Amino acid sequence: MILRYTLVADGSSDQLLMHVIDWLIAFHRPDLAVTGSFARDLGRVGSRLSDRLPAALTLYPCDMLFVHRDTEGVAIAERVREIDEAARPLHSHWVPVVPARMTEAWLLSDEIAIRAVAENKYGHVRLDLPPKREWETVINPKQVLFDALVLASGKTRRAQARFSLPKARAMVAAWTTDFSPLRGLASFDALETSLLNVLMDF
Repeated sequence: MILRYTLVADGSSDQLLMHVIDWLIAFHRPDLAVTGSFARDLGRVGSRLSDRLPAALTLYPCDMLFVHRDTEGVAIAERVREIDEAARPLHSHWVPVVPARMTEAWLLSDEIAIRAVAENKYGHVRLDLPPKREWETVINPKQVLFDALVLASGKTRRAQARFSLPKARAMVAAWTTDFSPLRGLASFDALETSLLNVLMDF
């Protein structure tokens, strides 16, 4: 069986969440062949989920729908409720994806991947990454990740100007081979639990 999924996300940079989704599905159902689509170029639709989800499903039909929202100061449970209300009338298999604060909070677990993407895999400079207990509460995880990439690179200020941090951010997700260190984070555990419930139908 080939499982087709579509990810509808807050922004284009959140496409990197597909690496997390692929890892989770492969971990729990290695028997499934998976192909994922990122919903982009939806046309002239509003910003509300009730506008975007129908357009996404028309352009990217799927067996499983993943819907991403950052918390942005709103409780995870509230975001999940918003997603469920928008997705329930449209699809029978949907999974809320709600990282605490923003997606980059899920990219702080693999220091080796960060150093490798920064092209200094064997560097030893301290990256000052926050401990796991703070990944979901750090004020700006995107800036924390960007600062770590710059530190890890060891590049001069001139070389840093040619170092694309947005591109590097996506590469950190791609080079992270194991997302299990995220277990224990409320937001990641909620994603995994929701996915397991939906996978029971496949």
